[in-house]
Amino acid sequence: MVICSLHVSLPSPPPHTHIRCLDHYIFCFSFFFVNESRVILHIFVSIVIQIMLDSVIRKTQEKIQKKLKRAGGGAKYFSSARRGEAAELKNDLNSTDFARQKSAVKRTIANITLGRDASSLFVDVVKLGQTHNLELKKLVYLYVLTMARLQPEKALLAVNTFLQDASHTSPIIRALAVRTMLCLRVPDVVEYTLEPLRRAMVDTDPYVRKTAAIGIGKIFHHEMEIFYNQSFANDLVKLLKDTYPIVSANAAAVLTEVNDYGPLVIEINPEWIKRLLIQLPDCSEWGQQYILEVLVLTRPKDEETAEDMVAQVMGRLNHTNPAVVMAAIKVITCFANRCAPSSMERFSSRINAALITLAKSDPETIFVVCKNIHALLVVFPNVLRRNLDSFYVRFTDPTYVKLEKLRLLLKLVTPKTAPGVVREFEEYSQEVELRFVEEVVRATAALALKIEAVSPDCANLLMQTVERRPELLPYVVTAAKDISRKYPLLLLLDPLIKDFGADNVVEEEAKVSLIWMLGEYCDYVEGGPVYLQRFIDSLMVQETTVQLAILSAVVKMFIRSPQEMQPTLNSVLETITHSSGDPDVRDRAFAYWRLLSKGISVANMKEIVHGHTAPINVDNTFSDAMTIADLKKSINTAAVVFGKPYQSFLPPYGLPDSKIDEDDDDDLFFDEDGQADEAANEATGAPAAGMDDLFAAPVPAPEDAPPAQQANSPENRFASMTSPSHAATAPKTGGTNIDDLFS
Repeated sequence: MVICSLHVSLPSPPPHTHIRCLDHYIFCFSFFFVNESRVILHIFVSIVIQIMLDSVIRKTQEKIQKKLKRAGGGAKYFSSARRGEAAELKNDLNSTDFARQKSAVKRTIANITLGRDASSLFVDVVKLGQTHNLELKKLVYLYVLTMARLQPEKALLAVNTFLQDASHTSPIIRALAVRTMLCLRVPDVVEYTLEPLRRAMVDTDPYVRKTAAIGIGKIFHHEMEIFYNQSFANDLVKLLKDTYPIVSANAAAVLTEVNDYGPLVIEINPEWIKRLLIQLPDCSEWGQQYILEVLVLTRPKDEETAEDMVAQVMGRLNHTNPAVVMAAIKVITCFANRCAPSSMERFSSRINAALITLAKSDPETIFVVCKNIHALLVVFPNVLRRNLDSFYVRFTDPTYVKLEKLRLLLKLVTPKTAPGVVREFEEYSQEVELRFVEEVVRATAALALKIEAVSPDCANLLMQTVERRPELLPYVVTAAKDISRKYPLLLLLDPLIKDFGADNVVEEEAKVSLIWMLGEYCDYVEGGPVYLQRFIDSLMVQETTVQLAILSAVVKMFIRSPQEMQPTLNSVLETITHSSGDPDVRDRAFAYWRLLSKGISVANMKEIVHGHTAPINVDNTFSDAMTIADLKKSINTAAVVFGKPYQSFLPPYGLPDSKIDEDDDDDLFFDEDGQADEAANEATGAPAAGMDDLFAAPVPAPEDAPPAQQANSPENRFASMTSPSHAATAPKTGGTNIDDLFS
C-alpha cells in the first residue's frame, strides 16, 4: 500500500520511450526515498519492468492478430477443440447454405492438420464434391487426398465423383479430377484412372492434355508394369509431338524420367528434337529446362547437327532463370566432344560470360553455380581462368558462399594469377570469422602445393597469420607439415617452435603434424630432440595417432643417429609393447622391433620407413566413383552439389508398398533412382582423396639382409636384442608385404 501511494505522488514521466520512462521513475523514487531500504527500490523496479513487459507482449499479440486478419483470417479454423464440434460440422456439411458448407470443410481440414480424427465426416464431405463451385470442389479434393493417405480403404468411395468430374464441361475441372485421382497413390484406384487418363490425352483443351502428360509420369512412378503393358509409352510420344508447348514440355519432363529409370529406353527421333527446338522459346522457363534435359539424351549423328543444335540452344544462356542457363550449359557440355575445336572456343567464351553473370546473383545461386563450375572444368578447362576476380570473396557473402568461392579459386588459379590470389588470401586472413580464416589457412597451403612459384609467399603468409591470430596455430602447423612435405628447404618447423613453442600445440592433428616434422627435420632445429623428448615422456597419455607419430619419429631419428637414439628407441618400444592397449600401436611397435632385430641394413630400413611421399591432390572435388560421363550428367542436378553419384543419397525409385510420404503434395514425382544400400555403398566406397597418411604411399619391399653383418655395425645393434615375453603372440610377418604394415 505504501508503494502504491508513493507511486501516485510521483510526477508524470515525459512522453518518451519505455526505457526513458523507467529511468524517470527510478530517478524520482531514489530522490524521494534515498534513505529507504534497497529492498523497496528493487521491488518497485521489478513492478515497473513487469508493467513494461506486459505492454510489449500485448502489443506483439495485437500485431500478430492484425497480420492474421490481413492474411485472410485462417487462424480461426485452428482453434482448440470443443465438445460437440463433430456434430456441428456434420450439420453444416449437410446444410444448404454454401458459406456454412465451405467453412465446415475448412474446419474439417484444419482438424486433420492438427491430428484430430475426421474420418466420420468422409461421406458428408464427398457428397459436396458434386458442387459447381470450384473453390469448394478443390477443398473436397484436398480432404479426399489427405484421408486417402491416412485411410486408403476409403478412397474408393470418392472414385465415382472423380469419374463424373473427368467428363465435366469445364477443362479445369476435368484436369483437376484426373490429377487428383492420380495423386491418391492407392493401388486399388489405379485401374479406375486409366480410362479417364486416356480420354484426357486426346482432350481438345491443351491444359487437360498437359495434365495427362504428368499423369503418365505418375502411372510410371506408381505402376511401372502397367505403364509398359498399357502402351503408355506410345501415348507419351504423341504428347511430345503436340503443337502446344505446354503439352510437349511436360511430356519431355516425363520422357526424361522414363529413360532415366525405366528398363526400356524410348528412342528419341531427330524429328521430335527439331520440333522441340522450335517450341523452345515459347515454353515457360521450367518447360524450357525440361526440353533441354531431353536434348541431353540425344546423340547427334554428325558434327554439323551437333553445332546446329548448340546454336539454337545458345540463346538460352541469356535467360533470366539460372536453371535454364545451367540446363543450356549442360547441353553444350554434353555436345562439346562432337563439335569442332574452333566451335568449342566460341562456346567456351559464351559460357564464360553466362557464368560471370550468374556470379552476381543471390547467394544460393552463387553456391550452386560454383559447384557446377567444378564439373564444367572437366570439359572446358580454360573457362573463367581470366575472370577470377568475379569469384573473389565479398564481405557480404554468407559463410557457405565464402568457403565455396575459396575452393573454386584454388581450382581456377594459374601461375600467372597466383600472386593476385595470394594477395586476396592475405586480405581474407584478416577476417573476423574464425571458421573462414581456418579455411584460408588450408587454402594457402594448398596454393603453395599447387603453384611452386608462390610457395615462399604462402609460407610467409602463414607465419603472419599465426602472429595476428595465435588461436590458428594448430591449423598453421598442419598446413606447414603439408608444405614441408613438398618443399623441405622452406624450413617452417624452426620458426614455429621458436616463436610459438611446441607446448602450445594441443590439438591431436596438429600434434601429429608437429611430431612428423620433428622426425623428418629435427636436425635442422636447435634443440629438436628435446622437443621430441617432451612428447616421449607423455607417450602413454597421448592419443593413438600421436603415439604412432612418436614411434615413427623416433625410428627415423634412430636411422640417422643410431648411437644417440638407441636407448630412446629401446625405451619407446618397451613401453609400447608392454603397456599399450591399442592393437594398432602395439603391432606397429612389433613390426619395427622385428625389422631391427633381423639385422636389416640402415639403407633398407631408411627406404622402408621414409619411402616415397605421395603427392597431395589439392584439386579433388568429386567422388572417385564419378566418371566423366557422370560429371556431365550431374550438371544442374543435386549430384554435382553433393559431389557423388545420385544413387548414393537418393532412395529407391518408385512408390513403396506401405511407406507413403505424407508431406508430398507435388504434381511431379521426379525422385531419382537408387539401388539397394549395398550398391550405394559400393558406388561410394572409394574414399575421397585427402591429405595422405605418413605411410600411405607404396614403398618398395626391402632387400634381404646380407648373411654376414659386422658385429659393431649400426644395423646389427638390435640383432641380439630379446623380444618381449608376449612378442610371440604378435602376427607373423612371413609372407606379409612390408608396405601394409605401415599403411
